[in-house]
Formats: sequence, structure tokens, C-alpha cells
Amino acid sequence: MDGFFGIEIARKALQTSQYALDVTAHNIANANTPGYTRQRVIQGTTPSFPAPSWNRPLIQGQLGTGVMVQSIQRVRDSFFDGQIRRENQSLGGWEVKKNGLEQIETIFNEPSDGGLLNIMGQFWDSWQQLSKNPESTSTRSGVLETGRMLATTFNQLDSKLSRVQDNLNEQVLVKVNDINSIARRVSELNRDILRVKTYGAEPNDMLDERDLLIDKLSKMVDVKVAELDTGATIIYINGSQLVSEYGYNELEAVSNPGNGFYDVKWKASGIAATIYGGEIKALTETRDVTVPAYKSELDVLAASIINEVNSIHFNGIGLDASTGLEFFSGIGASDMAISMDVSDPRSLGASLSGEPGDNSNALALAKLKNGLVMSGNTITMDDYYRSLVTNLGVESQQAAAMTANGKMYFDLIESHRQSVAGVSLDEEATNMIKFQRAYQAAARLVTMFDEMLDVLINQMVR
Repeated sequence: MDGFFGIEIARKALQTSQYALDVTAHNIANANTPGYTRQRVIQGTTPSFPAPSWNRPLIQGQLGTGVMVQSIQRVRDSFFDGQIRRENQSLGGWEVKKNGLEQIETIFNEPSDGGLLNIMGQFWDSWQQLSKNPESTSTRSGVLETGRMLATTFNQLDSKLSRVQDNLNEQVLVKVNDINSIARRVSELNRDILRVKTYGAEPNDMLDERDLLIDKLSKMVDVKVAELDTGATIIYINGSQLVSEYGYNELEAVSNPGNGFYDVKWKASGIAATIYGGEIKALTETRDVTVPAYKSELDVLAASIINEVNSIHFNGIGLDASTGLEFFSGIGASDMAISMDVSDPRSLGASLSGEPGDNSNALALAKLKNGLVMSGNTITMDDYYRSLVTNLGVESQQAAAMTANGKMYFDLIESHRQSVAGVSLDEEATNMIKFQRAYQAAARLVTMFDEMLDVLINQMVR
């Protein structure tokens, strides 16, 4: 032991307090950084003097040699991470479904003056008006215009629903690219983290970045995460490795030759990726199941109107004595149109006898509004469409409720996670004062030992 023993202890105290203040400053600086986990300095005593040995100095007991920084740890609970990722997967799926159904609701736009139900009503009413004045050319032109408006409305609804499908399809490609980008970055972080840990340090900021990326990934696709003792993280999608210890596998969106939509496959093997949750699952399900279901129901309604109107109009006789004509052409919502057979208003078959004042066929067409021709001849065409819109509303409300509940639960878990991992500025301010006082005290120790050595070296010589 020498006179510098105490100064060395004070030096370690200064260094450790400075380290702690630096970590506190890092916490404060990143208080609003997404994904940041607060850090803390783990302090410990340095080995006592003298060390146990046969030739150790003969002094009473052991003297402490000061303090050291053992590590800088992230304050994080992996339990909350697992809960967040599971809920994130469910929430991501419901949000996609909710947005998709809201788009479909906007397309149907019911109830409104421009909605299909109102236009169907105008079409039936136009035949009723024609039955009152079957010889009127202007009234006949009105029937053709409302029929053309009805067909155009069906065309537009089908076209807009197809655009929703195309938009969902493009989002699948975007999400696949995002997943590959995240997988690539996580793989890079795995390698960097392994290097840092090899030298006995904790790469806290890189661990934060990796966890944040995995959180984002969990919203897009159902993932399982396993952390190895080396510090590397392995990510699985339904048992297949997306990220391994030293690399990663890519997904790809491959256009299906049957419908042109993207199928998600593993790039290396070409095998379809089985995905059970998250945004991609909801995107493909909404694209391939939900939207086609409403398009199909719209086609059924359009086909029924085409067939029922044509079957009655076929028997009608126009003012020009024409008969056996179809009013509509097409087989569904996408190609429904006014038939070229009735381009002349005089050819509309309002009569069954051919007499100018005969309105019997126009009345029969007007009565289709209340005809039980849908769902096995149990409901009217109007009621069939009302049922479609009602089911859409119920489905949309359910998706909105599930999204709201999922968001509430997600926020609750995130609040618990932040209570552990988040930066509290009040707590950091308290730590700052504590470490500042410790630094000041250590500095005072250095001053004291300096004064003692001054006495020993300079004043005793005199």
C-alpha cells in the first residue's frame, strides 16, 4: 500500500459517477425515441486488498478498493414483449378488415339518393308511370334513362369493388417487401450483436432496434421468436425460419396465373407460405373472400333483374308492333346494359295486345318491385339488397368493435411495458442529482488526499 491508494479509490468513484451521469443523459435524450428502453448502470465493488494468498501483506482484514461499472443493462420485461406481439398480430388483422369493410360501405353508400336501392325504386316507378300513359314517347324515354342509370350503377359498383381488390392486392406486395426489409435488418443486427457480446459488452441500443423491428413484424404476420444464448434472435413463420442465427430467408409475392392476384411464397423454395394471422392474412382474406362475396351477391341481384325484366318484356308489344325483344343485355353487374333491341323508345313492350292504350305489360313490369323472386322466391329484389347492406353494416360494426377492443387491450399492455421500460423524466432527474452529488463527493476526496500528500511531501521536509 502507498499514499496513492485513496486517490485511486476516489478516481474510480469519479469515473463510475461520470459513467452513471452519461447513462442518465442518454436516457433523457431518448425519452421520446420509439422503442427505446431505459438503461441503468450496475455498480459493484472492485476486488478487496489484499487478495487471499500465502505471501499476502500482513495487515488486519481487507481494504475495499473502490467501485466499478459491472454492466449497463436495459430495464425490460420480455413477458410484455410476447403479449404485445400476440395482440399486435390480432390488431393488425382486424384493422385491415375494418378498413376494407369501410371502403365497401362507402361504395354502396346506403341510404342515399345515389344509392342502388333508390335507383332501383326509380326504375320500377318509371314503369308505373308508363302504365299510366303507355303512348307517351317522353315517358318511354324516361324508362330507358332510368334503366340505363340502373345498369350504370351496377357497373360502377362492380368496378369499384374490383378496385378495392386491386388495392388490397398491391398492399400484399408492399407488406411482403416490408417483411423482407425487416428480416434483412434483423439478420444484420444479429451479427452485430454477436460481435459486441463476444467482447463482453451489452449492445443495448441495437437490442432496442431489433425489438422494435420484431414488434412491427408481428403486426404484419404471425411470428414466433426464440432468443439464443449467444444473443441472436431466430424468427419463425409457422415453423419456417424467416431469420436464422447467421442469415435470413425472403418471401416473395408471385402473381397467380388464375386470377392475377399475389400469392405469398418462400423465395428460395417456391413453397406457399402458410400465414395464420396479421395484416397479410387479413389482406388476402378480404381480397379473396370478403370482397368477392359482395360482388357475387351484387351479380345475383343484377342477374335477377336482367332475367325477370327480360322475361316479361319479351312478351310485350311496342308502339312499332315489335315484340320478342330484351330490355337488358349482360349476365351480371359488370356487363349489365340497355339492350340494343330497345334503342328506340317506341319499341318498349308496354302492351300485350298491341293496342296503343294497352298498359298490361308495363304494369306487370312495375309489379316486379314487390315480386317474390329472390332466395327461392321468398323475398323481393329490394329486400334482397337491403339484406346485403344490413349484413355489410353488421360485419363492419363487428370489425370496428374488435379493432377498438384490441386497441384498448394493446394500449393497456403497452402501458404496463412502458411502466417498466419507459423513461421517466422525474426519475432520471432524481438519478442525475444523486450521481452529481456522488461525483462531487468523490472530487472532494481527491482534493482531500491531495492536501494530505502536500503535507507529507512538502511540509514535513521543512
